[in-house]
Amino acid sequence: MTTANFTQASAAGALKTNAFGDRYLYNISRGSFDRVSAQAIFDAEFSISLFKEDVLNIIIGTDSGLLPKYVQQRGIPIGSRFIFIEPDPILEQLHQNQLLDDLPPEIVCTTASQWEEHANAFKIKEYSYIGGIKSFNAICAQQVVLDDYAELNWQLRESINILNFRYFTAIGCESFIVRQLENIAENILPVTLLADAYQGKTVIILAGGPSLTTVFPWLLENRHKLVVFSVSRISRQLIAAGIEPDFVFSVDPQEENIDVSREMFLFSDKTIFINGYHVQATLLNQWHGRSLYMGPRLPWQSDLNIHNMGGVGPTVTNAALSIAHYFGFSKILLAGFDVCYTKDGITHAKGSDEQLAGPKYDLIPLQVETYSGEFRPTSHGFAMLLSTLEQQAKMITADHCEIINLAPYAAKVAHIAHIPPAEITLSDIQEDDITGIIQRIPQLTNAALNKHYQAVIDELEKADFQMKAITKLAKKALDINQRMYNSEGRIENYKEKRELDDIEKLLKRKHRHYSKLVKKIGVRHFIKMTSPHDSDDCNAEKAKKLGNIYYQAYQSGATTLSNLINAAITRTKTRQQELKETPDVDFLLEQWKQDKSYRRAAIWLKKHPSTHYSEQTVMALQAMQDQFNQVLINQETAFKANTAKHSTLPILKSKISLLFKHKKIDDLKDLKTGFINDPNHENKEPYLLLIDAYLAELENDVETALAHYDSIINLDQSPLLEEALLRITSISLEQHNQQNALLAMDCLSQISPTYLPYKAELARILGDFILAIDSYNAYINFFPEDILNKLKLTALYIDIKVYEAAELMLEHLLQVAPDLESAIGLKNRLAQIKQQQLNQAVTN
Repeated sequence: MTTANFTQASAAGALKTNAFGDRYLYNISRGSFDRVSAQAIFDAEFSISLFKEDVLNIIIGTDSGLLPKYVQQRGIPIGSRFIFIEPDPILEQLHQNQLLDDLPPEIVCTTASQWEEHANAFKIKEYSYIGGIKSFNAICAQQVVLDDYAELNWQLRESINILNFRYFTAIGCESFIVRQLENIAENILPVTLLADAYQGKTVIILAGGPSLTTVFPWLLENRHKLVVFSVSRISRQLIAAGIEPDFVFSVDPQEENIDVSREMFLFSDKTIFINGYHVQATLLNQWHGRSLYMGPRLPWQSDLNIHNMGGVGPTVTNAALSIAHYFGFSKILLAGFDVCYTKDGITHAKGSDEQLAGPKYDLIPLQVETYSGEFRPTSHGFAMLLSTLEQQAKMITADHCEIINLAPYAAKVAHIAHIPPAEITLSDIQEDDITGIIQRIPQLTNAALNKHYQAVIDELEKADFQMKAITKLAKKALDINQRMYNSEGRIENYKEKRELDDIEKLLKRKHRHYSKLVKKIGVRHFIKMTSPHDSDDCNAEKAKKLGNIYYQAYQSGATTLSNLINAAITRTKTRQQELKETPDVDFLLEQWKQDKSYRRAAIWLKKHPSTHYSEQTVMALQAMQDQFNQVLINQETAFKANTAKHSTLPILKSKISLLFKHKKIDDLKDLKTGFINDPNHENKEPYLLLIDAYLAELENDVETALAHYDSIINLDQSPLLEEALLRITSISLEQHNQQNALLAMDCLSQISPTYLPYKAELARILGDFILAIDSYNAYINFFPEDILNKLKLTALYIDIKVYEAAELMLEHLLQVAPDLESAIGLKNRLAQIKQQQLNQAVTN
């Protein structure tokens, strides 16, 4: 038995059939399907998620072909397709064992190198336009028994997400419109108020990269010479360091933005909030100071959409950089603009949820060059951002503005220089200069606010009238579309067809601006008119179906917008109430609660101090403030929980094995450093021993490696016992120490029966034929369908002259497979031996 054969064989899987008739390669999922049927497991895990219409499902792993068969048996949803991706050697085994036979054309099982070809054939672009790309891990890929699945997951996961994001955002995102309407009452003052206000001055933009906190001492020393921009997600670190920015930025519409940005509420009202028009609403509507918005107020043509600067995306750091240029700064310093990770896998600045979760152990192994000449890991998302950043910097520096990244270990970007902070010369900024600039931002009096709110309400009510008119037309069109076809699917009443044409003219002319908005927010419903896998045949029945989809999309979009608009009207009316000395407090409390805008209670009380509130009102207002305080101190956020998923010990174990497999010595050393500093795991010893053992092997220090593996084995309940025993076996085989390899293999066979054939082979080599036979029989009892090892046992019986047992095995094999050439060959060999014995007996 050679090391190469053993390594290759250990990844293979023996075929097993459970009590429910499920056939699977045991070593892929181990005992997952031993006691419970595949259908029961899949029903619990996938019965809803995998069976939605018009979805391209991309699944890592097939669970030995059981999952595609499950999908086939349940029935493929209309318009949906399935791409299952397996590691190359596993896919080959599945085909050899006929576990992927007879699948319909809507299901494809392929490899990492070919999946995009199949995705294009399945029209992935069209699926993305309707939000119809979903990715999953099969049970085998969730458990990661084999490192092949971890590697496959790393290769594909972020690639799929980026591909999906690229297509998905190409047609706009309705969440922007939702936030725009939620924020309409708060988007009052535009960023144009400060256009070119900071000519000749220097700004430092603080972002969330790992290098951020290293610049704090220098920043504190030079704070009076700099205007400070910061992204909202680093507010926690700034508060801890005693740094208050002049401007804080946020653009992200996602709910989790409040989780990462909430500490911005701890800044004083001197800080100015610059927000994207579509920022997550509770950040904006609970802000206590002045705010300037980027972009348009409303998603339709309106006088309220005054001239404004939009801010360059896609990220908040891009927006901050574009605003720095727009405000006229001649020198822009960047801190925390790493766009890469530390060598040991830390992705964000010290004190962030990402850093506190520990190193990101499921890193995609992309590398970028830093200003120091090193190469550091980064993600596909960051790699895309670098391209955008380069184009942005090219445009800004062409306008005689200097951009400097202060971090030597930041990703190198064309048109952005690196200069250490100590070498930068700064001029003092006069207090009067800043005061004069800030005075450009008008104070919002109650009269000004009330005027804005009423203008908003008037505009929204006008838009709602349009939405209701469009809804009414769409409903009428649906009724006509249903009536005008006869039972044969032909148009009978052309008068109704003309009426339908008139409705279409009204939508395109009288309501054209608002119809465009309806199509924009309902774009994915409209795109379903050309479902990725619709038939090209055009007939009256299909025309009727398309008409229904079309006008249902209009009706749905207009209804959705009407609901959003009415919610915005109600919200804006509460803002009017807030200006009153004696408002309808119950009305305010209900809206604040609905919007989770708990801090508005404290802001309102500060502006309206009084001792004349009822005890019930005081208690309700206090409860609101308590809820806001709870938001501030809550440490168990959804964002933090999702972040922690990237830093688990099973993922760490997979990464250690893969770095060893690819002989990444430096990466293993960096991983070790990161894990030592990771505060979230207590039982680090076995993992550190494994890293040290792998490093010793890669550096050809075999004895040290063996000592580390022995230490792992001697630990109580070691989680890495199998890994250590596998390496001891492999090293022992390389050293031709079969006895030691047999001892290790004996332990492995107690962990998994898949190792029994290798134990049998080692026992045979050492001449322990009884142990070899017992090992083969134990294995065959566990995997009765494994013909290969039955043949090996038969050959062993022949070799040691136990001919009767060999005959029984051959009789059994040829009953199952009469044309099995190997069995026939052994039968002929046995017949020759018996004939020779007979001849000898006659001769004697």
